Amino acid sequence: MRPTDRGRPMSRLATLKRRGIQVLIFTSLLGLPACGEANSKVLAVAATGTFLDAARIAVADELELGPISGFDTILVEEVSNRSGPALEIARDLVEVPGLLAVVGHSNSTASLAASQFYNRRGVVQIAPTSTAPIYSDAGAFSFRMVPPDDVQARSLVRNLEEALPPGSRTAVLYVNDDYGRALRAAVLKELDTEAFPVVVDLPHAEGEVEEVDVGHIVEALGAAEVDVVLWLARTPALNLLLPVLREAKGDVPVFGGDAISRVWFVSGRGSWWEGVRYLDFVDMDATEELRSFSERFRAIHGVPAGGAEALTYDAVRLLLATVREGADSGEAVREYLMSLGRGRDPFPGITGPLVFSEAGDAEREYVMLAIGPEEGT
Repeated sequence: MRPTDRGRPMSRLATLKRRGIQVLIFTSLLGLPACGEANSKVLAVAATGTFLDAARIAVADELELGPISGFDTILVEEVSNRSGPALEIARDLVEVPGLLAVVGHSNSTASLAASQFYNRRGVVQIAPTSTAPIYSDAGAFSFRMVPPDDVQARSLVRNLEEALPPGSRTAVLYVNDDYGRALRAAVLKELDTEAFPVVVDLPHAEGEVEEVDVGHIVEALGAAEVDVVLWLARTPALNLLLPVLREAKGDVPVFGGDAISRVWFVSGRGSWWEGVRYLDFVDMDATEELRSFSERFRAIHGVPAGGAEALTYDAVRLLLATVREGADSGEAVREYLMSLGRGRDPFPGITGPLVFSEAGDAEREYVMLAIGPEEGT
């Protein structure tokens, strides 16, 4: 059975629909007669499109093991990854009878905003890709599938120092939100600025990098005689910047953080992307299991899966496993997660064995990947 928005959604979810937020419900998919009935156990996934696509595959794979009695899954598609919409979604989701856990949201800003509702109600939240350090302090019910930005910053700086000689003049370009500010602070803390002097340090607002802004940025990079660019922001803005940057500065090295989404650019990109290096949570070519998942994703959705989709898949499978083994409350789910690697074997995810720290952060390392000429073909 495929997910549908038909059936009998609860009134709070109907409210989300009226706000224009797409709500998809796996009615009876895992054994529940109708979503929201008494004694039900519910998992929600609140995220953008490709995260939800990965969640669908996870649920379908879990069905291969047999039904989970009294369990249902709600998918809520975020139309924005900003804090306001995330607050609205979280406020409504916590009113769903039997809600045990939420996989979401799509970024640090949204996850942080929503975490207050989930912690207040004792609902476990697993954020697939949120890296802001303060998320570690969001509450006992807040988990994430990735380590915080201090780990990312160490990896980014280490790769930069290994690739370039001391004295390289460095530009730090970052998005002015929870993600960008936190990663910038962590990078500047790790970077030896005497060996790699920061000669440009510029923020931008998400969705507001237009041609005039790109020209201003490139002008600043040229005036400062920059040798390397650290991009601590997302893919669409970089796609605007790169053609102008390549024309002005040639093949100046560009190192990016984890917000450069592999899925975004494999569906179509310009030659200016060649050589860009970026951190990811997962090397999707590292194992046969990951390659197989990526190709299954491509067969269904037209593009291969990236690290974010693989992590979402693992988060959903993990939560389904907790319920299959008897967890029937948010507290029981939380205790199960904290027992991984502490009396219980790590969860065998496709992204690797999964264990959470005391702060709820997944214990894993970042990988540096480079975009080649054949990427996405």
